[in-house]
Amino acid sequence: MIQTLMATRTILHKVLISSLLLSSTIALAETSNDFNTWSNKLAPLYLWGVSMSGDMVTGPVTAPLNIEFSDAVSDLESVFTLHYEGAKGNWGVIVDYSFLNLAPSVGIPGTPAVINIDMENTIAEVAGLYRFSADNPWQLLAGYRSYKLDVVIKGLPSPPAPTSQITIDETINDFFVGGRYIRSINNKWSFTGRADIGTGDSDLVINAFAAFDYRFSKLVSGFVGWRVLDYDVDTGSGADTFKYDMNHSGPLLAVVFHW
Repeated sequence: MIQTLMATRTILHKVLISSLLLSSTIALAETSNDFNTWSNKLAPLYLWGVSMSGDMVTGPVTAPLNIEFSDAVSDLESVFTLHYEGAKGNWGVIVDYSFLNLAPSVGIPGTPAVINIDMENTIAEVAGLYRFSADNPWQLLAGYRSYKLDVVIKGLPSPPAPTSQITIDETINDFFVGGRYIRSINNKWSFTGRADIGTGDSDLVINAFAAFDYRFSKLVSGFVGWRVLDYDVDTGSGADTFKYDMNHSGPLLAVVFHW
């Protein structure tokens, strides 16, 4: 039973780290000099190298996590990420979407059993943006973020495990408000800082990051920074209990296209 729970915990660790490996909401540095003309920015693939610290509880299973980032993505079946920003004058919009499917298999130490995972993770965000003026680096934002986690763990030996399959199907929906600060350093470098706070299904969720954008050309730039996302979720009871008290932090990397 102890080996089974340890194997289950290892699987949850792997699933959670992998699910966040390519999932994040980024902000792209403002570089357009024409405030009253539409400016567009697109990051079709980005990376968040995240470390995790906290606890996850689903029904009878508790997984305490204190994990450093691992770049192992051999179990990745499919992935799609997209971040878009468009703005004209005072108003703008931010859209972010990521999806990935994982299918890892893990053996239970000391037994011939193999545990198979089928995991899908979707994170979606849409926000409105207000810019005070072309010369003001401060911006306001408000929006909606949804985090959906679908995990099926099969192959747990029963007995001694209470069940041969564990299913996690949770969606966390929150509204948030916050602000950004964007400042050009020179004709190549710019700095972006963002912080927002939200609630809904979460008791509290805090998102913050700081990043630098380097402009390779008029159409392409590179984005590097650090992000922190902290969730405090406590819903349901008994077998329907879901608790997610987790701090995620790590570097952000992206290639950004401008037009």
